[in-house]
Amino acid sequence: MKINKKVKIAAGSILGIAFLLFATLIVHVAYMVKKEAKEPFAHVQMSRTDFQQPVDSASALAIQNKIKTLKGVKSTYFNLKDNILIYTFDNRENTAQDIYNNAIKNTGFASSRHIVSSKEMNTGCPVMNPNSFYGKLSTLVAKVVN
Repeated sequence: MKINKKVKIAAGSILGIAFLLFATLIVHVAYMVKKEAKEPFAHVQMSRTDFQQPVDSASALAIQNKIKTLKGVKSTYFNLKDNILIYTFDNRENTAQDIYNNAIKNTGFASSRHIVSSKEMNTGCPVMNPNSFYGKLSTLVAKVVN
């Protein structure tokens, strides 16, 4: 009888702590989302280019270096496995279309800019899988916060 009571107390304590931590997370996210302060990097934008053919590492590095020389480009990342190039830039200094035209379009590799669809825009994050754990958690938090 004592063991059964101790197990119930331990299980209740663990569930209570888990609930408090989850509630703290929700309150923190709500506070961060609802605050009225201006976003510090609202002018930084991310863009993606999909390559229809494999790109070798030397060519990927050359493309990245060419992009980095353009005005306003902050960073680049080339996912060789999926043939995807992602770069961030200051949209006050350059546009995604200009960067694509000047550094990517004439590389000799078939590519296209990834344009986010309206369906993807409604998910909040076009790259997040809505069926994954993090996608479901983000959806739950967004429903609670909004």
